[in-house]
Amino acid sequence: MNKKLLILSLGLTILAASCSKDNTKKEPVITKLTDLVIPAGFTWQSTRDVNFNISITDTRFQNKSHIVAIYLADPATNPIAIAKGSATYADPFIATLSIPSTINEAYVVKTSPDGSSVMEKLTLTSTKVSAALSSVNKYNNLSLLTADKSLMSTEVEPECGIKTSASTIKLNTSTDVYCFTSTVDLTINVEANNGGTLKINAPGKTITFGDNFNHTGIKVFISKETTVKFNRDLNIKSGEIFSNSGKLLAGNLSSNGSLINNGEATFSGSNFNLNSGSELTNRSAMVIQAQNPGINGVITNTGNITFNSATFNSGSKLDNYCSFTVNNVLTVNTSTFNNYKLVLVKGDTYVNSGGTINLIDGAMHQTLNMSNMNGVVYGRGPAVSLFKTTGTVGDNVVNNSGYFKGALQYCGTRDLEVNQNNKKHFSDGAIKGCGAYIVKDDCNTIGNGVAPVELKPDTDGDGIIDEEDDYPNDKTKAFNNFSVNYHNGGSTIAFEDSWPLLGDYDLNDVVLTYKHLVVTNAKNVAVRIEGKWNLIASGASYKNGAGVQFPLPKGMATNFKASDGVSPEDGQDSLVVILFNNARDQQVLWNTMPNQSLSPIKTFTFSFDLTNGPNFPALGVSAFNPFIFNGTKDAIRGYETHLYGKNPTKLVNKSLFGTSADNSLKGAYYSTKSKLPWGIEIPVATFRYPYEKIGILDSYLKFSNWATSGGSLYTDWYSNTGSDFRDVTKLFPTVGAGN
Repeated sequence: MNKKLLILSLGLTILAASCSKDNTKKEPVITKLTDLVIPAGFTWQSTRDVNFNISITDTRFQNKSHIVAIYLADPATNPIAIAKGSATYADPFIATLSIPSTINEAYVVKTSPDGSSVMEKLTLTSTKVSAALSSVNKYNNLSLLTADKSLMSTEVEPECGIKTSASTIKLNTSTDVYCFTSTVDLTINVEANNGGTLKINAPGKTITFGDNFNHTGIKVFISKETTVKFNRDLNIKSGEIFSNSGKLLAGNLSSNGSLINNGEATFSGSNFNLNSGSELTNRSAMVIQAQNPGINGVITNTGNITFNSATFNSGSKLDNYCSFTVNNVLTVNTSTFNNYKLVLVKGDTYVNSGGTINLIDGAMHQTLNMSNMNGVVYGRGPAVSLFKTTGTVGDNVVNNSGYFKGALQYCGTRDLEVNQNNKKHFSDGAIKGCGAYIVKDDCNTIGNGVAPVELKPDTDGDGIIDEEDDYPNDKTKAFNNFSVNYHNGGSTIAFEDSWPLLGDYDLNDVVLTYKHLVVTNAKNVAVRIEGKWNLIASGASYKNGAGVQFPLPKGMATNFKASDGVSPEDGQDSLVVILFNNARDQQVLWNTMPNQSLSPIKTFTFSFDLTNGPNFPALGVSAFNPFIFNGTKDAIRGYETHLYGKNPTKLVNKSLFGTSADNSLKGAYYSTKSKLPWGIEIPVATFRYPYEKIGILDSYLKFSNWATSGGSLYTDWYSNTGSDFRDVTKLFPTVGAGN
């Protein structure tokens, strides 16, 4: 096309960065691209580089390699890792990955040498993310499922209705929702004889319930960082809910309803009664100091709960998925004492007639003493559980009718025979022994035994088990690491070709898609790179060439192989691969005009090995520098156009910097005075670029909002197909990704 030196006038009404309460207020209309006010530091990227530092706390396999894989979606539904590498107890896996700005979470899976794996979901709130992975998932899946199921219908926190800071609060109906706030410590009196909801939010302050607290059917929610004290005993009636996410302090408890603790809770009184029909759910930290609490309800613990003493009566139930501690005596008179993780008794354990301690799938019960056993300790599930005594085992254990059963080891200071004094002490697989391996983690800080070393096969002997090795028969290679959107065609790069002039900003003069594969070895050293580039459109009459610069010394690349015409460029210190020298020789037609036949997509491939290559953390998959160059008439090779802020190659014509619209001498390379770029990269392969002579502002209606917000707003400006995001009449139909 005939290049213009001025930008076409393009209309767009942009949204403000923050919403206005005045819906009639008109936002300014931007008619020129040069009128965009671009924030300092904005680099025109629709992706951001995120540094992952994944360490291993699993000590079971000494210095053997674990495999770390990073996913941008749940591996259960999209099992394609974008990066893989090895880590040991001493050396973490570190990688800098290019992540689309529309994605705010990642999944990390660690696979051990025995093939077992754990997963953690990470929120991508910064450019540096770290995690420490043990031998088990950070959160027990079963505990989360159970907790969610039991509370789904009861723990619903309604929106605020009436806001108040008054010290006297009266809820009149069951539908009243009062939100109490305070900037000072305060004692409040509450009346709610007809129900209703009270939400207390006073961060950093202590709110005390006074003597006048009359209620029936009330629901109380305590917010984070708020301390609530009860002068009187806390009495929770049937149907009532007390949910604490802050700090709850009370003396005695009598509950017929639901007590939920997501924060810290301490009950310092001598009475703690969970009556029949009541529920206690602890997800964080709770301490009960009563000497003889009466437990007739249901306790679900996914956090850390400590009792001074605890008696579980017939009809009561415990589901313990984390740490349950008793400082003195634990008495079990129920058949539904279910331990999935750790019960630690620092005094004596009694299992009376009719009582059963269920240890489920690798759980552990450790007690100082065991004085009486007339009930059953039952190991359930495929993994062996452990019952361990570290002090005395009484005669009433030897002589009574209690016994150990199922997938269980008994480890005691006093020997028990299978049949002793005419009593059966073991049945259905339970045995004496102290070697059961119990994982040590955040919930079970004790653990037991040594992990069995049953390693999966490693055919090539590189330390990476075959099932996680992408090259199981080649010890020089181990892992594949992929550039953005690799498995869906890769990313698009759209250039203006008029540098150092500004151009018309239809961003279709050279449109390329690409994807790169970086192969690393078992030590996370890059050993091979493969690239695939596609010329999608060449909407210009200029003889534009294209290349990509790698942050590698030219001599590091060996065994270079490529499609016709693709080769390393002479005269460069770094590795620069030229894809083509003239787009007009590659595509007869431009693929930018309406109602015009299409030129086929042209594909360019290359691969090379690396000798003494860099560690993957230093290379990453996004440090590559694509560019075009203008070969028309006298322009020749030195007219390079790179993405915003990218360095030129050694062959650039440096005299062009600072001329015409270019501001590279005073600002970032390849930027204008108003911080505009000459090319952008979009993390999809099916980007619909504008028709010839149609500017980006006029076709993508949120582009200006994205740019003026520094990339914080409308991160999906290029992919959202809503009519308020794009004018499809001005966008060229998708040619294809060129897979």
